[in-house]
Amino acid sequence: MTTPSPSGSYYANIVSDEQLYTIKVVNVVVISGLLSLFGVASNIINIVVFAKQGFQDSMNISLMGLAVSDLCSLLTMTWISICENPLFYRSELNFDPKDILYLTGAIPHVLFVKIATFITAFITFERCLCIAVPLKVKTIITPGRTKTIIISIYVAMSVLMIPFYLGNRLEWVFDFPTNVTVLKTTFTAEREMLEAITFLTQGVFASTFSFVFVICCTIVLVVKLKSKTKWRQATAAKSDRAAEGVGVKDQKVVKMVTLIAVIFIVCSLPPTLLFLYMVIDLDFRINGVYRNLYLVVWSSSYLTETINSSVNIFVYLKMSSKYRAVFMKTFWTHRKK
Repeated sequence: MTTPSPSGSYYANIVSDEQLYTIKVVNVVVISGLLSLFGVASNIINIVVFAKQGFQDSMNISLMGLAVSDLCSLLTMTWISICENPLFYRSELNFDPKDILYLTGAIPHVLFVKIATFITAFITFERCLCIAVPLKVKTIITPGRTKTIIISIYVAMSVLMIPFYLGNRLEWVFDFPTNVTVLKTTFTAEREMLEAITFLTQGVFASTFSFVFVICCTIVLVVKLKSKTKWRQATAAKSDRAAEGVGVKDQKVVKMVTLIAVIFIVCSLPPTLLFLYMVIDLDFRINGVYRNLYLVVWSSSYLTETINSSVNIFVYLKMSSKYRAVFMKTFWTHRKK
């Protein structure tokens, strides 16, 4: 490890161990923990509603895939908040929660966040096609092809994690000081190289590509929607019924997808910038010079990712009459009975 410069020393000590402890408890254990529990419940509701709607529509299939990935990312976030809870990791267990947290919580969380990222990119792309070539989109994006694409995203992102798990693994190891066998994270000789491969593929390239792609598709959606709206208004006098009927439906779906994309862009900006900064500053690592600052920043990124995975239910309820109708019939009617 290189010797830090004076400015590096300042930033290395800018967050004390006590401050790190407090921030992690507030951000990860309390806020992210409670929010992830809400998100788990809301995404289970989303999955139930989308299942009841059926899978004849490609958009419904994509939103189901997004809800599943969000649910999994929030379950791992819940586990992270449990492992970071002092009441848990200070109790007598046959494993150290903080030792296995990275392997069982943080990395799976990153995996499902990346899956959700690429599904969001696909959803925005599909809506771009719907606005740009409305007469051909149903032949291009069919329900069968959508299922294949969603499954392929899950498989591809999981495959990219293989190098990491080849270098890191869980093993039962005898601990001589305590005289018991404990579950610990162990490493192979090629760990650093394998982690570097995962960092570049998943952290840098995948994050940057999907983030930029969603931004581009969102801009195209907004521009195309405005131009289409002006065209429909101009032709409304000649074909009021056809223009208005199709236009209103397209407009609602595009607005919903655009809002989902905007929420994603805002919430994904911090972790995306962090991955890019980690390329520039090699000391900004969990075992680097700025360890405490690194953990504080990432605890804030966990919070934004948790928000992104939890709030889609409000978007669906507000902007999708079909979703709202199934939701009310499934949950609200039963509650009233």
